[in-house]
Amino acid sequence: MLNFDEIKEDISLRLMNTENNQDKLQNRPHEQMEDISAAFVIVVGETKEGLATAPITNEIMDELGVDQATLMETAKANLSEQNYSFKSMRDVLVDMMFPDGIPENNPMVEMMLPPEDGPQMYVLSNEHNLNGAAEIMNQKAMDEIAEKLGGDFVVLPSSVHETIILPIDDNMESGTLDSMIQEINGGVVSPEDKLSDHAFIYDSEAHELVRMDKMEERNQEKEATVENADKSQESKSAEKADVKTPEKKAESKSAEKAEKQQKSLTDRISNKKEKIAQKEASRPQPQKSRNKNVALG
Repeated sequence: MLNFDEIKEDISLRLMNTENNQDKLQNRPHEQMEDISAAFVIVVGETKEGLATAPITNEIMDELGVDQATLMETAKANLSEQNYSFKSMRDVLVDMMFPDGIPENNPMVEMMLPPEDGPQMYVLSNEHNLNGAAEIMNQKAMDEIAEKLGGDFVVLPSSVHETIILPIDDNMESGTLDSMIQEINGGVVSPEDKLSDHAFIYDSEAHELVRMDKMEERNQEKEATVENADKSQESKSAEKADVKTPEKKAESKSAEKAEKQQKSLTDRISNKKEKIAQKEASRPQPQKSRNKNVALG
């Protein structure tokens, strides 16, 4: 009978494409992240090709007397204790193409390799480069990569064996990257090695891996929230500016009183002038004297 305490340090994760592995996942505890599923395995030994593992089924989980959450916590803790491989694409190609070292004075070499001083692509895997995509579940590795690259970064799920890491660029669009991944999956990667059809972003602040198109939506929502908050603050500030202090209220009342008094005085003067005009109009006019002719005798 299996004992959890005896085998817990051997529990690990294997990532796989959910759609392509429905049969395998039916009787296995697993955690789904978009179109990727993280299933649990027990490392039983090491071969020339890498680590030999046995899948943890629902029956084995029951026999161990633990739940899925405990398996995930244990597997992630084990990943953080293990070494991982994080190399530039150039270094990976050099290891593959020139295991004995880069030939000197060969102009073709630099044409075959990415430039050293340009934007870099990186490959994340485990020490064996086998089923190494599980390293994206390694919190320690992801945080160290974020620190190295200066914050958030893009994850391209190239296969179940490794992922490609890119420093984030404002010109990157999820639709373009998704199309590229899907094209490679359809023509280069075998169905059993396919991991995902979508690009992801590691949110270094939230310590969370998010599908890139959903991250874009999240950022748009944040921007809209900030904009609405700014408008609300401006509205409140305007309302506050309209609120009169007791001093301002007193000044306003004095001004209103003075205005009313001025208006009243103006009205009284106007009325007085009108009455004088009416009185003058009604007064009898004096008759004009007639000229008399005087006869001189």
